[in-house]
Amino acid sequence: MSSTFANKILKDLSSFDDISIKTFFGGFSINSKGVMFGWIGEQEFYLRGHSHYRSVFIELGMTTLTLPSGISTKSLDYYKVSDELFEDSQTLHSMVKMVIKYAQLEQDEKLKLKKQRIKTLPNITLSLEKLLFSVGITNIEIFYKVGYLEAYYRMKNKNSRISGNVLFILYGSLNHRHVASLSKATKKQIELAYEDFLKNKNEN
Repeated sequence: MSSTFANKILKDLSSFDDISIKTFFGGFSINSKGVMFGWIGEQEFYLRGHSHYRSVFIELGMTTLTLPSGISTKSLDYYKVSDELFEDSQTLHSMVKMVIKYAQLEQDEKLKLKKQRIKTLPNITLSLEKLLFSVGITNIEIFYKVGYLEAYYRMKNKNSRISGNVLFILYGSLNHRHVASLSKATKKQIELAYEDFLKNKNEN
């Protein structure tokens, strides 16, 4: 695909911070500070949708981007800029500014959620993260509040076949230690702590 039109869009939006283009799905992505906010095809420019303003794009008659996906096509949350909008650069620039703002906010939120993922802690596999999710422990903050003893208790109630080694894994995760580094003495202390935890549970 020729990059002539893509370069024209890039030039038109040069007043925005750190604008760049990259080849993407048979066309070009257009990005601000590395965050994709639009897609450029053959003489077509699409802006990324967002719940905050998507209805406005639809009311303006901006059609969605469809790309080949196997033997069918897939509709994406990107909306075509009309010829009328191209002629009204002030309105177009205002729209682009809004789209960039929400694209970056969305990216920041995704990064924030990624940092909160339990799987980023030591010892935690995807399957273990899913099991923690199933017992109401969905992010690191909740995991710390609940603690490794309660977390293991919930998991054991959910699946009685869970290995006792998971107790050590959970302890290591919250203490940022690999389970293999835990000494026999530490593991014994963890087991005793869990026994006390169960006694308190039964008494209450």
